Amino acid sequence: MNRQNPNPQQLRFKLDFNERSDHEPAWLTEAAINTSDVWRYPDRSQLEETLCADMHIPKEALLLTNGGDEGIDMLFKYSTISHIQLLIPQPCFSQYSHNAEIWQNDCHFISVDANQPLAINQAKLTKNMKARQWLVITRPNNPTGEFMAQSDLMGLIIKAQKKQTRVFIDEAYIEFAEPEHDNLFSARDYVAMGNVVVLRTFSKAFGLAGARVGYLLGAPTLINRFRRLAPPFNVSTTSLQLAAQAWHNRAQLLAYTRHIAANRRCLTERLSRYGMKVFPSQGNFVLFNTNTVLKTLLFQVLKRQGILIKTALNDLPDAVRITVPFQLEPLLTALAEIFEPQRLAFDMDGVLIDTTDSYDQCIIKTVYQLSQVTVQQQDIKTLRSAGGYNNDWDLTLALLRERDYQGELQEVIDIFQRFYLGTETQAGLIEQERTLILTSLIKLISQHKTLKTAVVTGRPRSEAQLGLKKLNWQPHDVISADDVSQQKPDPEGLLKLSHQGDSQKGGFWFIGDTVDDMQAGRAAGYVCVGIGADKHLLMQAGADVVLDNVNQLESLL
Repeated sequence: MNRQNPNPQQLRFKLDFNERSDHEPAWLTEAAINTSDVWRYPDRSQLEETLCADMHIPKEALLLTNGGDEGIDMLFKYSTISHIQLLIPQPCFSQYSHNAEIWQNDCHFISVDANQPLAINQAKLTKNMKARQWLVITRPNNPTGEFMAQSDLMGLIIKAQKKQTRVFIDEAYIEFAEPEHDNLFSARDYVAMGNVVVLRTFSKAFGLAGARVGYLLGAPTLINRFRRLAPPFNVSTTSLQLAAQAWHNRAQLLAYTRHIAANRRCLTERLSRYGMKVFPSQGNFVLFNTNTVLKTLLFQVLKRQGILIKTALNDLPDAVRITVPFQLEPLLTALAEIFEPQRLAFDMDGVLIDTTDSYDQCIIKTVYQLSQVTVQQQDIKTLRSAGGYNNDWDLTLALLRERDYQGELQEVIDIFQRFYLGTETQAGLIEQERTLILTSLIKLISQHKTLKTAVVTGRPRSEAQLGLKKLNWQPHDVISADDVSQQKPDPEGLLKLSHQGDSQKGGFWFIGDTVDDMQAGRAAGYVCVGIGADKHLLMQAGADVVLDNVNQLESLL
């Protein structure tokens, strides 16, 4: 079983910006660029005429733009120059909120209905329509994927006509929609409406995000107003050539978009099975809500697998958006590592049991007895944070060496153990230990049908068993200091566990509280969950997520 982490540079699925990142269009492999006229300023008119002819609309009814973003930018420019309000429902594509900040124009953002927090609030849109206004509708919506029904969209357009409101429909993802055949308006339909401008792009389904080509279509009188705002040479010669070849081969789109739609259904079903609330999508992406901790874990683990997802979404703090890839299996395998762990391995001290008043006090007392110097808790913490001291005997010796102790490790061990286990006349500091993990969490993970548990600790086996007796818990496996030749941060103990499992059936997790724990977990290819207040240090050491205490683990299971 190979549990080596894939190199993000070798296996990279860019699923954060809804690009066609893992399946190049077939025609593109044979695409040709004519460089003989690159010295000329570009002329977009030929491609515009081709698109218009193929869509059976007047040649004045379409304007090529520098990607869809330029079309949005021109809408804001038009609004600002003409002092016209934009009516924009939330949640919305971030470019709209970004442009509102930049242009400082009159934008009225319509909030969602509390009962449907991710859906466009159509009732409120209708109520706020007025003359000399542009209503903005994104269909399918980004970031949610919501696809407004044709009857609802037509209802808004008719109401807008009655109120002399114009409608800007962003259809950047329209090729991925799977509605009934009568749920899509044709370009001719939109042009005939008179008060509608539609944005479309070559960036998404066509796979030309880097070429920056989009277009606006609508009634010629409206398109001409945008044409006056567009730079004369806004789309490059090479981009025009690529877009022309893409359009010529547009018949290839159907197989691709059907495949993405099938993968979207599969991904939605899988996430729903994991308990995620997935919003119905007709885009090339899915969006779901989760908690902050799980969102961090998703981002970090997938990033480590070379998969980028979107977790920073405007006004949606609990949302995650994932572009649906053509090759779905690597994503599903990575998600299984997070949502279907087959093995939870715990460090003991500082995770399951608080040893501040036992092992740490043994360190302090042993150092004092052998050097007559009192070390502080911070001295212990500093050395542990540096890594390489998973065994407290070694840490004690290191503190003593800093204080000119010349003795042997065995002397340190003997004194340390007397303090810890006690003598016939004096109770050991082991009696001061208290449990950190709740009985309810132990019960949850113990009763899981497929999940196996383990403790991987730097304690000797006898002391590990004393700790488990205190917890009243017997995991499936215990890997102690007596079972390995090398202590953490060496991954030997964790690799013993992973060799017993099947990495294709789910993930291996390690929950620890030190730099050594995280480094061992990372080297073994585990999902690493840090425990403790020093989140930055643990994340630097390799943690995928850091919890305040082990009982927060329940929020991830």
